[in-house]
Amino acid sequence: MFTSFFLKMLNREASSIRRRPEEILEQLHIREGQAIADIGSGGGYFTLAFAARSGATGRVYAVDVKKKYLNFIRRQAEQAGLGNITFILVANDKIDLPEAGLDLVFARNVFHHLPEPGNFFAKLKRHLKPGSKVAIIEHKKKGFGFVSLFGHYTTPEAIVQAMEKAGYITGASFDFLPDQSFTLFTMK
Repeated sequence: MFTSFFLKMLNREASSIRRRPEEILEQLHIREGQAIADIGSGGGYFTLAFAARSGATGRVYAVDVKKKYLNFIRRQAEQAGLGNITFILVANDKIDLPEAGLDLVFARNVFHHLPEPGNFFAKLKRHLKPGSKVAIIEHKKKGFGFVSLFGHYTTPEAIVQAMEKAGYITGASFDFLPDQSFTLFTMK
C-alpha cells in the first residue's frame, strides 16, 4: 500500500508542469522503433511515455532494483495497453540489456544513488548502438531541503567529469529545469 502511494507521488512529481516533462521528451527526440533503457524507472512515468512514443516497433526497458516498482509499472502499462516494455530487475549489479541494442539510456535522479556512477556507465557502453545518447537528469544542491540535506544530488561538473572518465563526451546541456541539471552524452 505504501509503495503504491509513494510511486504515485513520484509520478505526480515527474509529470508536474514545474518539472517540464514535455520539454524533456522533446529534447530526447524519441522516434518510432527506438530501444530505450529507463535506468531507475521508479514509478514509471517516463517509461510509459517512452513506450508510447517509440510505438509498437520500439522497446523500452524499465530497469530498477525493486521488484515492487517494476510490478507497479507493469500494472500501469497493462492499463494503458502498452506491450512494448521489458521489465528488468537488477541483481548483483548485473543488468540484462541487449548488446549494442539501445538508442537511448535515460537516468533521472539516479546518478547520486550509484556507488560508482562512472564505472556503471562505462560498463553500460556495450549496450549502446553507435550514435546512441545517454540522458542524465540529476537534482541540484539547493538550499536546506531534503535533496541537499540528505545528499540526493550530484553537481553537473561531477557528472561531466565521471562521464568523460567513463568514455563519453558531452553532447548538450539544458538549463530549463529549475531544480535539476540535464545533460546528454554520447560515446567517444
